[in-house]
Amino acid sequence: MKILYFKELKKYALDECFRFENSEILNKLMESNIVVRDNQSISFRFVGMIALTDCIVIVFPKYKEDPYERVKEKQDEYAKYIKNIFKVFEKYASKKNKKNEDKKTDSSLLKKDCDEEEEYLNLFSLYKSLIDDFIEYGLYENERHVHTICGMEEIDWDKTIDELDNHFNTLKNPIYLNYYTHDIEEEQENYIRSIQKKLLTDAASYFEEFRKFGLDGFQFDFHFDGDLIGDEEHQIYKIDLELRESFSERKINLLKLMKSILKEKVHSIYEDINIYGTKSYHSIWESVCQNVLGHNSTLREKIPKPIWKSVDNGEDNYRSSFIPDIVFEENDNLHIYDAKYYETEFDEKGKLKNSAPGIGDISKQFLYEESYRAYYKKVGIEKSRYYNAFLFPTEETQHSYIGEVSFEIFQGKKIELFKLSTEKMYENYLKDLKLRKEINDIRKNIFCMWRCRARKNL
Repeated sequence: MKILYFKELKKYALDECFRFENSEILNKLMESNIVVRDNQSISFRFVGMIALTDCIVIVFPKYKEDPYERVKEKQDEYAKYIKNIFKVFEKYASKKNKKNEDKKTDSSLLKKDCDEEEEYLNLFSLYKSLIDDFIEYGLYENERHVHTICGMEEIDWDKTIDELDNHFNTLKNPIYLNYYTHDIEEEQENYIRSIQKKLLTDAASYFEEFRKFGLDGFQFDFHFDGDLIGDEEHQIYKIDLELRESFSERKINLLKLMKSILKEKVHSIYEDINIYGTKSYHSIWESVCQNVLGHNSTLREKIPKPIWKSVDNGEDNYRSSFIPDIVFEENDNLHIYDAKYYETEFDEKGKLKNSAPGIGDISKQFLYEESYRAYYKKVGIEKSRYYNAFLFPTEETQHSYIGEVSFEIFQGKKIELFKLSTEKMYENYLKDLKLRKEINDIRKNIFCMWRCRARKNL
């Protein structure tokens, strides 16, 4: 199968990329804003994989070089890169689902995530959980406890005495010629199990697309060709009925998991397309930076909230306040970082080129610092330094310091600009490792360099 590589947001000639102009598939991708069409060109507002019937589309993040023209010479490199991106996606989805479970935002095993971030990662996690459950426990067994006349199992004396006639022997002891026993009736091919088989077959087909990249952990084969009566809504109804009679935690979790998958399929507009990725890669980059640098979310609570007060009474109304991406204390210093998914660069003459954070982002970052300064002053804590920085992704193999932002309104303060190697960041993210030291070393080196320049100018 043909694999096509593209870069997020870059425009490509439609007839060069696809042969399904005006097709239903293209219209579906445009409807969800994954693909944006401009006359005879298209661009992708998406990072990840789109598996079509005759080809696989891979879209790299916008900081990556355009792979379209060099795919032949760099095929192996690109395949290795997207494998790593998929691993980052899986890690991100796992962390997010765990966070949702910890907050108890949903009683189901895995929560459908269709918020403003518009990620297409949920089905991957759901299918993977379904396969993991099957490998550990096997197919669903639906046991029904029934009473049988003169069966082979344990006698139910209470039911026997209450409902059956007895006889007396010569010693006037009661004798029961018939009796009830506790038997277990196993429905080996029940409807719920058929749903599980069908979903396992779907999962095997879904992960078949990932085999083309040789990804570990995606080798799973399962085939079910039986008839399954009813659509997804009917299957959800049957699962709900089963949930009312189930008391085993494992079975309840499996039933809820299957229900989540069916709901995902019901709300999906993609029947012949497998999509794995996100339209909000900035959320992935933010999560990577938070985990690798070590974000302390409790420090967000130190920022005061705006107070709304009515002219008719003196009651205070509090609303949400600033929420910095990454903030942590280190020794006597406070670090306030903002993960920015931009291609910000300077040319040889020091002129700003490409996109860059706007005035709102800049002002907000300075206000984070002002808020923390006010808080620590109020509680009588003195910080040695406040480090404020924007963190940009780069495909370079080394981190770098590229400049700073100042604003006359906030005199004596600056926002440092770092380019962080995604190769290193992803490696640390996947291994749950920290790399604060590297950032601090870069900062020290830049400080020494500027100090040497200042001495030369004296």
